[in-house]
Amino acid sequence: MSGIAGYVGHRNAKDVLLDSLARLEYRGYDSSGLAVISDGELKLHRVLGRPAALAEKLRARPIPGAVGIGHTRWASHGKPSVRNAHPQVAHSIAVAHNGIIDNAVALRESLEAGGEKFKSETDTEVLTHLINQHWKGTLLESVLAALQHVGGGLTFCAISARDPGQLVVARKGNPMVVGLGEGEYLAASDATAISPYTDRMVFLQDGEVALLSRDGAQFMDFSGRPVDHKPRKISWNPVMAEKRGYRHFLLKEIVESPRAVRDTVASCFPMKGERLLAEQFNFPCKGIEKVRKVIYAGSGSSYIAAMLGQWICESAAGVPAGRLIASERQFARRIIEPSTLFVAASQSGETLDTLEAAKLALQGGARVLAVTNNPSSSLAGMAHDVFEIKAGPEISVASTKTFSALVAAMALLAIHLGRGRKTMPPDEQQKLLDALGALPEQMELMVTHEARMRRLAEEYSRSRSFFFVGRGLHYPATMYAALMMKEVANVHAEGLVGGEMKHGTISLVEKGTPVMYMANHETLMKEALNDMDELMARGAAVIAVGSHEFPETAAHCHEFIATPSAPDALAPLLAIVLAQLFIYYVGLYDKKDVDRPRNVAKSVTV
Repeated sequence: MSGIAGYVGHRNAKDVLLDSLARLEYRGYDSSGLAVISDGELKLHRVLGRPAALAEKLRARPIPGAVGIGHTRWASHGKPSVRNAHPQVAHSIAVAHNGIIDNAVALRESLEAGGEKFKSETDTEVLTHLINQHWKGTLLESVLAALQHVGGGLTFCAISARDPGQLVVARKGNPMVVGLGEGEYLAASDATAISPYTDRMVFLQDGEVALLSRDGAQFMDFSGRPVDHKPRKISWNPVMAEKRGYRHFLLKEIVESPRAVRDTVASCFPMKGERLLAEQFNFPCKGIEKVRKVIYAGSGSSYIAAMLGQWICESAAGVPAGRLIASERQFARRIIEPSTLFVAASQSGETLDTLEAAKLALQGGARVLAVTNNPSSSLAGMAHDVFEIKAGPEISVASTKTFSALVAAMALLAIHLGRGRKTMPPDEQQKLLDALGALPEQMELMVTHEARMRRLAEEYSRSRSFFFVGRGLHYPATMYAALMMKEVANVHAEGLVGGEMKHGTISLVEKGTPVMYMANHETLMKEALNDMDELMARGAAVIAVGSHEFPETAAHCHEFIATPSAPDALAPLLAIVLAQLFIYYVGLYDKKDVDRPRNVAKSVTV
């Protein structure tokens, strides 16, 4: 869960690496560092903290050199410290690594028995000593020899002053992309990091190595056999990853959520028109007629999107469905069979638990559909079918526009399932498509409540506990809001079903406790109003978010924010925009780093 960058070319490597690391900061920020080959020597600079601190350290220290590697770390082996920061160096070999080496302890003991001295607690340092132990005259040959002895997560970049013109990149487990420029070549954990320098990229697959030099790029497997790769042009403009005048990426990405939903929905309609017509709808998933049940899986906010996917599938499409927290995959073996469609949701497509769950589904004979923002990811590579959400790069750690786009994708999948299984009448399909067509504009209307949500956030920013309550499909929305509040504002928060509130949780409610109640269902409004009354009676400060069709809600809460009419399957996305704005400003007023919350990273790859 760290960020790696590498460069070889005609520019000053230090400048390119610092720029790339700043774009990779969402992947880790405990420490950062870079190593550059300068005048035939390996120059190493590391700091405890973020890439900005590294840039400050290097501002007055020019380092000439056109080959280098950099790293921003989220600690897994060894506490955050300068000595545990990457790159790790030994014998004029520098390595920046992402992942966990399974046999690091045994290798370290063997190397120490042979006289090697270790300076850090990291498993990464093992690689530097191992490459040295297997030195074959060139960095590439030595890396290939060392790879035969290492297991586990092995995505890394390596350089050496003993072979100063080479940059070697290896991938096993975690993502790595190679950028092909004019007389320069780059490597990074994410295409966003190197997009300002080239739009021609190669996404390495597991078990592949790249040799980069001023002369070009060569690709091979871990045995050294050549591998052919056709470069891809990235489909989004790197400007999309810039703040573009916003104070934080988080706010920018909340505001971009309607666009992400609009583009995701539009991708299913080759013929663009004023209306989304069911007969023109095309969703990329085959074999639906053979599906007897659907299992939705994910981790973190993607699991919550999977929850919504399951409920929409059953309620709108009438297809039996279940859900799975990807990290609990071992409990799903008996329910996976060849007639199962396994829907794996992951914004990055690199979430380790989701990858392992998808592998389990494949072993059980299920058809795997990857729903992801990264069509070149590991998840996409192993799935039978891929649906790419069109969110564009998301830099802030908290998921906002990618979450909304995932939920929109789940609604599209429900239509596809209902049509293929003949369980959803054509008029119901068209009704949901019409609602999806109207949804982005409705979400944009929610963004106009920013000043109001800011005022409410300022009023309650000193609270140490928040509750988000809802019924029906708004229950997953409350879970999402609680997760985001914990991430962004570092405050305790719970999301719960209104009917379960009185079974214990209401004992935590006291005078002034902020509660955001999300309501939409006509059949559940009586119960929702009763929930609000019970909360108000115990002193809670209730902020209600719900359809304008129920103006009587205002009499049961402190503040009522009306949303446009939307079907139950999509209404949560309107409430979520308001919750996102509220949480953003709570974190801001509490002086939190809303883009880089403590202890969490964007892509959980370990």
